[in-house]
Amino acid sequence: MKNYLFLFLMFVSVPVFSQFKKNKLNAGFDEKEKYFSLNFFSIAEPMFALGPSYGCRFSERSEYFFELAYVAKTPFYDWQNVSRLHGARVLAQYRYHFLQQWKPLINFGNANRRRRERRQPFIGIEFRYKPFSFSSKGNFVNRSIQDTLYNVSFSASTNNLGGALLFGGTFNLSADEKWKLEFTAGIGGKQRFVKLKTIPPGYQVYRVRPADGPTGPLLQEETGAPYFPCAIRLRYVIN
Repeated sequence: MKNYLFLFLMFVSVPVFSQFKKNKLNAGFDEKEKYFSLNFFSIAEPMFALGPSYGCRFSERSEYFFELAYVAKTPFYDWQNVSRLHGARVLAQYRYHFLQQWKPLINFGNANRRRRERRQPFIGIEFRYKPFSFSSKGNFVNRSIQDTLYNVSFSASTNNLGGALLFGGTFNLSADEKWKLEFTAGIGGKQRFVKLKTIPPGYQVYRVRPADGPTGPLLQEETGAPYFPCAIRLRYVIN
């Protein structure tokens, strides 16, 4: 009889301890964190993309993030023959937060521990779509008739697709945790698709190699390449 009673007590205590452990792990996350952010440092990039972003941490570990930005030339970069460039960039990210299960030597209270947990680093995946149009001058060749056009004015539109793996974290800038600074960096790949609008049919981009060696792909060339997203965003929490 004692054995049956012992087994019964063990069976009843398992869900109780499980619920206690779950509540302990969730103690550092009390509510959703919604915020707006802006990447001011993008104006220093060769093709800056400046616009608002929105994020929501909807569970203890999970967060989603969206950004819609305007794309244009930056004045700090030599665009040579590119006379006009404008477009947009859309970012969508899912972020997974790491929660360290460590205990400090001195317990300063649950409130401080919650603030530490809200600053834990995260890993994420990013999808980006960047369409833009531009006008420039370039060289084009029609190999079927052996004809080459040099320094021809043209206009084109592009669609850029990419994906990346990100790492990041946030740091509080104010005592009420409303203002934060966010850092993200990662590695991924992108593919550019180009549609030439004012070039006769049958002509393709012709690259004239410089005497001092090859350079990177031209803006009017379709190409795939790795990319390294990096951003420093100022964040304001709205809840």
